[in-house]
Parts: sequence; C-alpha cells; structure tokens
Amino acid sequence: MAEPASVLVPRENVNDDIVTLVRWHAAPGERVRAGQLLFEIETAKTVYTIEAEVEGYVEIVCPAGEEIAVGELAARIHDTPFAVVVPPPAAPAVGASSAASGGNGAQVITKKARALIDEKGLDVALFKHLAIVRESDVQQALEHGAKAGVGSTQAGHPSNASNTVPSATSGAAGGRIGALKDVFVSSRERGTNPFTLALNYLFRNYLLGLLVRIAPRGVILVLHRMRGVKMGSGVFIDPTAIVETAYPENITIGNDVRIAAGSVIMTHLKAPHHLRETGLIPNLVKEVVLEDSCFIGINAVVMPGVRVGKASVVISGSVVFSDVPPYTMVQGNPARVIKRFPRPDRAQG
Repeated sequence: MAEPASVLVPRENVNDDIVTLVRWHAAPGERVRAGQLLFEIETAKTVYTIEAEVEGYVEIVCPAGEEIAVGELAARIHDTPFAVVVPPPAAPAVGASSAASGGNGAQVITKKARALIDEKGLDVALFKHLAIVRESDVQQALEHGAKAGVGSTQAGHPSNASNTVPSATSGAAGGRIGALKDVFVSSRERGTNPFTLALNYLFRNYLLGLLVRIAPRGVILVLHRMRGVKMGSGVFIDPTAIVETAYPENITIGNDVRIAAGSVIMTHLKAPHHLRETGLIPNLVKEVVLEDSCFIGINAVVMPGVRVGKASVVISGSVVFSDVPPYTMVQGNPARVIKRFPRPDRAQG
C-alpha cells in the first residue's frame, strides 16, 4: 500500500500566513477523484476552493471552522479504504446549536467570528441565515445594530435583521446603497481607496473597454496592454471578445494566440451579495494563462484559474472550467478533451 498523498494548504496568491478552513465538500473516508472539490479556505480578502490532485479516500486532518497555517496538512488521500477517525469539531459559540459545529452541510462559525460573538454577547441565532459566519459578518451586524440604535442582542432576544439591514430591492435608495457597498467591498479587497478604484474603473475598464470595440486590430492589442493584459506577439483578439472586466492584469497571453468573436476570458467571479455572504458562491479571483498558439473559438468561455495549453483548441460555445492540456481539442459545457493532436516535440524524438 502506497503512502497517502498529503493535501497542504496552498499559498495561492495571498500573503496570509494563517487561513480558516471554512467548509469541507468531502466526508471522511469518501472516495474522491482528481480535480474534485475538497474544501474552501478563507483568507483576509476572499475564499479559495481547493481540489484533490489525486484519486483516493479522504482522511480529514483539519476540521471546518479551524484556523490553519499556509503549508500545513489539511488532509490525506489514501489509495485504499481505511478506518475513519472523525476529527473533533470546533467548540461551538455560546448559544450555538449543534449544527454550528462545522460539519458537512451545516453552519460554520470561524474562530474569530466565534470570539467576537462571545465578546459582544450576541445570540448566534442572529446569523442563522448564513452558511458560514465570518468575523466580518459579526462586525457588519454590530455596525448595523449601532446605526439603527439597537442595543446588545442577548441570548434568546435576537434583533430583527430586517429592521437593521437596508433592502437592496427597496427602490432607488436601496440601489444606491448596493452600489456604494460594492465600491467599498471592492476597494477593501484590492487594498486601495474607493476614489482610486473608481478612477481606475472609469479609465481602464470602462473607457479602454469601449475603445477596444471600435479600434483597428493593432490598436486593440495596445489598448488591452494598457488595461494590464500581458501578451506576446502575433496575437489576434476580436473586438467583440470580452477579455476580463475587473482584473485584466491577471491574464497572460502567449505568442500566436487567437481569441475569436464573442468569446469571454474571465479571471474573477463576483456573485450577488446574498450568495457571497451566505457562502453559497464565494468570491473567486484567479489568473488565466493562454499559452502559445492556442485558439479560443467563437462564444467560448474560459473561467478563472484555467490554463489553456500550447497549440490547443477550444471549440466554439464551450465553457472551460479546468486546464486544457497542450495539443488537444476540447468541447462542451464543461469542456472535455475530444481530440489529441500529434506533438512535434515527440515526433522529433
């Protein structure tokens, strides 16, 4: 029997030394395949999803809701079934139900959130609508309570969240509040101030984004480089293609790449506030790499974190969620390999 494969908390693209493992998507002892979603980690800025690199049976080392250092062991994957030992759940917050222990499919309260709830004497029922309770959720609840003149919410007497949180669907005022919230959340995630963020958006994303749709081919490439896209020589980008809207600097394009009409290359996903705040769809910001001589067909979509390999073809209308191997053709939603091309380097050998 081979040694189990270690699943470590990756560095990703953040500077955090400690992260929170907020949710497991696999049960102890469950058989997973390579590429299957294992767990989510929360950093200071966003939530990342971690996938299994090999097929096998999951041994959970770090339970949901616990803090863990980057590079530390979160799980092991065994090649054969093993005797499952379920790790003890994190101690629930005062007043929390057993569902808040961080089990699969149950509410998760992170350590920092739990500490703040205890410190302020809040009732965890105040957060029963959230799948994952983070420190920022508790702070937001405290801010809303202060603004509405609501005192401390003691156990058994939770305040009515509908009285303290403005509705995003309550007309023009709600729309303005939602827009301002987007600005402040985005500026915090990027580590900049709202004014700089607004100027950057107006110039790089709005103005230059409009100009690429009417500019000639040579100028289109210059404009995309001004937006922050990194690219080699001999690249063609159709003016109707969408090459990221918020983080163009996260796109790297090699030499001799063609991006056809209507195609979309995205490096981020930003769901509505409710889906993000409940943890149903976490924020996602990951780089996209298009290697030399690849072709992105008409109306194809390349999702965040994807690397499209050298001399590969993404068939029109396909949606790519995972890496495309070099010298292959992929098709479908999700895109899968349907053909493999002969590799010149192997033919020469």
